[in-house]
Amino acid sequence: MIADSRAIPVERFLLRAVGRTDVGAQRTQNEDAMYYDDFLGVYVVCDGMGGHASGQVASDIAIRTIVHSLKTGDPLPAPGQDQLVAAMKAANAAVFQRSLTDPTCHGMGTTAVGLRFEENIVHVCHCGDSRAYLLRQGQLQQLTRDHSLRNLYQDRPDLVGTLGPATSNVIIRAVGLDASVEIEHHTMPPEHNDVFLLCCDGLSDLVDDWMIREIMTSGDALEIVAENLIRAANNNGGTDNITVVLAQTFIDPLWVPAHAYAQPMQRY
Repeated sequence: MIADSRAIPVERFLLRAVGRTDVGAQRTQNEDAMYYDDFLGVYVVCDGMGGHASGQVASDIAIRTIVHSLKTGDPLPAPGQDQLVAAMKAANAAVFQRSLTDPTCHGMGTTAVGLRFEENIVHVCHCGDSRAYLLRQGQLQQLTRDHSLRNLYQDRPDLVGTLGPATSNVIIRAVGLDASVEIEHHTMPPEHNDVFLLCCDGLSDLVDDWMIREIMTSGDALEIVAENLIRAANNNGGTDNITVVLAQTFIDPLWVPAHAYAQPMQRY
């Protein structure tokens, strides 16, 4: 008599996502970029910055590099490093290299926020002030903390004023501004019917969290929720590009739970 020692998760999650992006009411060019893939379980939003449309170049390079890295496994993550962290670091190198070789792209960069689902774990990674939120059982929670000058001053009161005024759109970390960058990463377990929101500051600066929650708990389809979030930002001025990705989790009803494999297998 032998026992099957395979590690079978208790539950598996299915994913469904939608994404929407809009130039906003006051801009002429969209410098945001996004990617969502339910098969890979990967969702990313980038918000580019830089003059002469180089922000659009930065966000595009970042998204393409992240996706390529996750699909090919190149570069290999360092020991203990998540694949999405490695991919964002690869994006940093690619954006920074382009800024060095193309004079029109000097100083460009981009924020990045992403999710990677791995069985019953969600990896949350970000750099800059693009955000991840979670709607769970009707409650909205911000999963990321902006890498902003305002938050730095809150953490380090001794530095207040030394780096300039702490306006809401001043960030202290972004992809592509330097040869290396720190990507903030944490994990969490998903639950059935979670809805994750990734967005740039074109949404979060103009629409309060309570209104985001109201829209997300409306009961509308994800496509309508995404459109209503963008509409709310535009109704409040639409001063920036607006991008949202919504990803909803469902427990796979056909998944055989781990305890079903716990019975010893009879050898004949």
